[in-house]
Amino acid sequence: MKEISEYTELKFYEVLKHKISIQDFEQWVYETKELESELPEDTYTDLISLNYKDKYAYNELEKIVEPFIDNGKFEIKRISKYLESIIDRDEKCAESIEMTYDLYCSGYAFLRRLGLTYGLLISCPPAGNYQKSWNEITKAVQDELLDKLYPEIIIDAKNALEWINKGKIIIKDTVNEIGDYEYDDLRNQEEINQGEIEVIDLDKKEKKKGWKFWK
Repeated sequence: MKEISEYTELKFYEVLKHKISIQDFEQWVYETKELESELPEDTYTDLISLNYKDKYAYNELEKIVEPFIDNGKFEIKRISKYLESIIDRDEKCAESIEMTYDLYCSGYAFLRRLGLTYGLLISCPPAGNYQKSWNEITKAVQDELLDKLYPEIIIDAKNALEWINKGKIIIKDTVNEIGDYEYDDLRNQEEINQGEIEVIDLDKKEKKKGWKFWK
């Protein structure tokens, strides 16, 4: 298959993941004359002749552009972005921490420690005698909870990012029977152990290993 530019691949990825609207994608296609020489002739013809207002347009578009996308590459970038956000403790760090739980539940078992030790606490933060969502607790309580997760979480996020950067975690462009992306785990046993969970005592901020609840 003919290779396309990284920018074009990104646009294809963004429209399929609903990061940009199909209407904005249509406008981009019409405005980007370089696509005619970059894409196979039949692909370009399919893109400019597609009725983007049709209710089945997204399904047809997916058939056209999906073969040109390496989803594994974009998954790596997406996960790395969340890990960097956690490490930097930026304004979206709470959202990024919560995403580690969602990613773990989506089949990324190498994020087990981040997802279950930290992400679950943000997804269902303890507040009094019952649990509330992150947006239901006050800013003061949010900051207090984050303070209890830092700086330890930085170490775990750096470990996960290092596995990715060193090629110890290789996400494939294939999905399993339940739709989760498959990946190769090339970590050694010590690194695998680093990714296992610990339970944080939020009151004493002490780590207790091997709590049976999580097994």
